[in-house]
Amino acid sequence: MKDRKKENVHRAGKRLGLAALGLLLAAVAGWLVLFQVNRFTLELELLGKETVIQEYGQVFQDPGAEVHVKGSLFWKNGFTPRNAEISVTGRVDENALGRYSICYTATVGPWRAQALRKVNVVDTQCPVITLTEGSQETLLPGTPYQEPGYTAVDNYDGDITDRVVRLEEMGKITYAVVDSSGNPATAERIIPYYDPLPPEISLEGGENYAIPTGTFYVDPGYSARDNVDGDLTEAVRVEGEVNWLEPGIYPVVYTVTDTYQNETTVTRNVEVTAQPRPEQIWPQGKVIYLTFDDGPGPYTMELLDVLDRYGAKATFFVTDSGYDTAMREIVNRGHSIGIHTVSHNYREIYSSPEAYFADLLKMQDIIYENTGVRTTLMRFPGGSSNEVSRKSCEGIMTILGEAVQNAGFQYFDWNVDSNDAGGARKAQEVFQNVVDGVSQARVSIVLQHDIHSYSVEAVEKILAWGTENGYAFLPLESTSPGFHHGIHN
Repeated sequence: MKDRKKENVHRAGKRLGLAALGLLLAAVAGWLVLFQVNRFTLELELLGKETVIQEYGQVFQDPGAEVHVKGSLFWKNGFTPRNAEISVTGRVDENALGRYSICYTATVGPWRAQALRKVNVVDTQCPVITLTEGSQETLLPGTPYQEPGYTAVDNYDGDITDRVVRLEEMGKITYAVVDSSGNPATAERIIPYYDPLPPEISLEGGENYAIPTGTFYVDPGYSARDNVDGDLTEAVRVEGEVNWLEPGIYPVVYTVTDTYQNETTVTRNVEVTAQPRPEQIWPQGKVIYLTFDDGPGPYTMELLDVLDRYGAKATFFVTDSGYDTAMREIVNRGHSIGIHTVSHNYREIYSSPEAYFADLLKMQDIIYENTGVRTTLMRFPGGSSNEVSRKSCEGIMTILGEAVQNAGFQYFDWNVDSNDAGGARKAQEVFQNVVDGVSQARVSIVLQHDIHSYSVEAVEKILAWGTENGYAFLPLESTSPGFHHGIHN
């Protein structure tokens, strides 16, 4: 019985041993299968950049490389085997420009891997230009400068003084050189020139210049020259304003500076002169000055014929209405002609003193071109007391009232209004308004408009009444009373 039990135990242990061995063999087989399935690769990784820029003359430091074994199923991140060997072939000559290759080869068991690094040895350092110290004695412009000397040295090319390009400009020398690698270098030397002579400014028209009031000031011109810089006219600074509307002396200052900071200043005194105002002379007896604004028009010739029949003279403050023949006839028949306006556009002509004078002078020229008379008689559109000008320019009538007289013009308002531009629309109404007005004064300036047929129709009745009552009908002259209104703007 004991022998059987021992035999059974022995057999059981043997079976267990065989089972364990089987499991072990199975595990080993499994690992072998997995090892075969998990494909391994050997990778050689460069440390640093694949292409290295190496400065000429500096020691090359090889960054090296690392070996990694990676599996397709496990060890995917790789591991570095202890027995890995890396061999390096190729070299870099840091003292010779060019392109070099370094090959790295790694061997681990049956595996082998390679990597290649490119190394470019280049020269990026600029040459150095050294200037020999020269004399600090100042020289007059135009005096030749004695070059003290210079050198140029490059880290690769060595002495390249013979390649230096020297450029001498006004008071400065520039030295430039480029090495064989295309690296530039420049240096600058300031020449100690000294120019004691300032520029000269010439004023056309002289240092004292006069214009009449009301004449737009235009600079007569100037020029500037320098012994070194030449023509400096464009560099002249002009300061100062001329109020051509108000008599006085106005300084205009011209200043120019040369490259050596020599400054010249010249002053032109512009005198705005006022024309003498004619002495006002009141006529003898009872006088009516008939005046007509805004024409000539389609009724002007008819009006001239009526005036001729009575031997009466009148005054016409004209516009650029296109009736040039009538304008000439006004003068040819002995009447006075005066300036009213070119356009009668209040917004434009009263927008500024400059705009008003431009209109005034243009109309003066138009009258002269058509009649040969350069008249100075004028009437403000709306009269000097108009307030509509305030919409365009505050205070302009206050300025113009004095300015036109200082410019040699005589302006005329009126003391009798026919109201033919207002409520009167019939000849009888115009006639009655004129008669009522002139009856109150010995001398009257009557306002009418020869562009209205009913106003022209009333003239013959006015002439007849005036003649019967001892009035003379005269044209305005520069010495006639102006009957100036109070200025309200």
